[in-house]
Amino acid sequence: MKRRVVSKAAVKQAAVRSTKASAKLERRVVPATFVREPRVERFLAERRQRD
Repeated sequence: MKRRVVSKAAVKQAAVRSTKASAKLERRVVPATFVREPRVERFLAERRQRD
């Protein structure tokens, strides 16, 4: 099989779609109006920096 070049945006979109589907199967869907706390956003940003 030939290798394909996939953009970061496509990978991110696939991950989002997969996460939503998984949550739905487990009956734990996150409401569309949900907003993370700034503290959590900072924590996640720091983790992304380390990776």
